[in-house]
Amino acid sequence: MTGASHHHRPALAISLIVAGFTCFSTMDMLVKQAGETLPIEQITFARYAVHFAALLTVAPLLGVKALFGGKRLGFLALRGGFLFLSTILFFTAITQLPLAEAAAITFLAPILTVGLSVLFLKEVVGIRRWSAVAFGFTGILVILRPGLQELAPAHFMVLATAFFFAVFTLMTRHAGTQTPVVATTFLTALTGIVGSTFLLPGSGDLPGPADWPLLAVIGLLALAAECLLIAGYRYAAASLLAPFQYVQMLWATFFGWLVFSTLPDLWTCIGAVMVIGAGLYIWLRESRIRPPLAAAAGASGPK
Repeated sequence: MTGASHHHRPALAISLIVAGFTCFSTMDMLVKQAGETLPIEQITFARYAVHFAALLTVAPLLGVKALFGGKRLGFLALRGGFLFLSTILFFTAITQLPLAEAAAITFLAPILTVGLSVLFLKEVVGIRRWSAVAFGFTGILVILRPGLQELAPAHFMVLATAFFFAVFTLMTRHAGTQTPVVATTFLTALTGIVGSTFLLPGSGDLPGPADWPLLAVIGLLALAAECLLIAGYRYAAASLLAPFQYVQMLWATFFGWLVFSTLPDLWTCIGAVMVIGAGLYIWLRESRIRPPLAAAAGASGPK
């Protein structure tokens, strides 16, 4: 097996991406719960602080070089900044919107990722995958039914979230395999702590002892999700993996019913089936690509 084919493993990549977004969806549900009693600024800070602390606990085993071992620290810090903006905006929005509706709007991120991957990463996207993504986008429109509901500021926050997360996704892919996962996640946490620290003044009293277990789980889920996504994007093209963010719609619907006693209507269910079907079709198309083409695709990514 060549090095290129070794790094192009779509089934593994898809599994990692689905697991990562499952962690993110669980985190979103807990953030919405915590947002009922705690300021979003404090939740965001805790999300990054726990992430940062978890990495520091393993620092003695890995060494300082593992935490700052990347050759592109500025690039990784900027990448972390885009994730921070996405995080604070989405956390704020889901305290005002149902989880399923917010998740549906963020599905713009995979659409943007596909276009940006063609423009900046020079990835090749076939007409069938473009068609599947377009079909998935149509499903999003079915969910949102634009013009039939009044847009609130929270809707625009989620739209901005989609854009910032799309940029973050492309930067993750562009980082390639040159930077260790530990260094990448450490810079993300450090950037998030710096950004959220500026938002803490005036946010109110600090969380009580009873709040910290929930905040700790939020931070650990964020760390697990990012590690899974970073690993996933190392094994397949961003344009292939982007539609699998749609798994969040299933989790958002489930958590909305289980925790918040809300269920999406029939049109939302139809749209969800469309976007998930689009993701599954893309996976089926990729699984049928011949090994030589898979190797070429794996070799065409940034070095």
